[in-house]
Amino acid sequence: MSDAWLSPRLGPLLAGLIALTGCAVHEAEGDDVETTEAALGEAATITFDGAWNERVSGELQKGKKVRVVYDAGRLTTCRGEINGGPGWAITGFWRIGEGPIRVFEAGGLSPSGGADQAFVLDASGDLQIWFQNTSRWGCSAYDSNNGENYRFGVAPADHEPGWTGNVRYAIDRMTCDGICESSLRPVEGDIPYDTYARQRAAIRALTFEVWKAGVTDWDNPDRWRQLDVQVHSRVGTTGPFTTRYVDFDRRLGNNARYAVDLRALDPIPGNFTIQDPNDCPSFDLSVPAGSNGAYVQAVVELYVTVNGVEVPPGAPNSVFRVRYTNYKGLYAPCVN
Repeated sequence: MSDAWLSPRLGPLLAGLIALTGCAVHEAEGDDVETTEAALGEAATITFDGAWNERVSGELQKGKKVRVVYDAGRLTTCRGEINGGPGWAITGFWRIGEGPIRVFEAGGLSPSGGADQAFVLDASGDLQIWFQNTSRWGCSAYDSNNGENYRFGVAPADHEPGWTGNVRYAIDRMTCDGICESSLRPVEGDIPYDTYARQRAAIRALTFEVWKAGVTDWDNPDRWRQLDVQVHSRVGTTGPFTTRYVDFDRRLGNNARYAVDLRALDPIPGNFTIQDPNDCPSFDLSVPAGSNGAYVQAVVELYVTVNGVEVPPGAPNSVFRVRYTNYKGLYAPCVN
């Protein structure tokens, strides 16, 4: 992240600069997390000292507070006094991963006198921190590790898995004492669940892997107690999701693999031929394009959580989609 890229994002610095004109305004931008010590737990500290060293004491962990101790002698480009006090301010910036950029006071004239240097780590991953020195007279300078930002690892919260991923699916006749590795393929768009899957496939599953130190890396009989793995699904794109547990498949190295049974989520299994429209499903069925009118379809949206943390298919709050198809003749009264 270069200083040039950061320069347009100077809006948060106005809080400190406004204070130079006598308006004591302090607003923690984008941070509505409760900040009592009881809620935040034990705080870690990141120190930026005057000898250009950076060190961490304590553990950086999601849900806990971090306090930043910054030596203003590291960044002395912009200085000057107004009425015997500093006419300059140092503002700290932080973000985790690709999350929002937020600010804290790090020195000079500011609403809290430069003491407001603590914030809650609301995500795990790559914590980036950098600083900007500004003055009443338009001066600007950065302490940003030569534009690369200072980086620190934030551990997941105690209840969270350390990692989830490798999401794949298998619809195949072949079995290998379970799911064959050669049958698994990455999820790219909708997962097709057609009459072949329904009538001939022996394996119909969406799989993913979970790693949590001390939990998944051995044949742990208490794994089921320590990892709450659930699938949440609904037919269509609106309405509430229903929830069920996901079965453990096997251990792969240090990871645990889980498999969502797609057959169990099938909303149009075709167990009997519908003749009375009153017996039609409560959701709409449609005829897929290019099927010559011989089939009907229903789309199921689903997402998976491990100890309440979503296994991401892509963007946050997105879902996997399974496109179920069956013979139209089984549902003829339900389709116009």
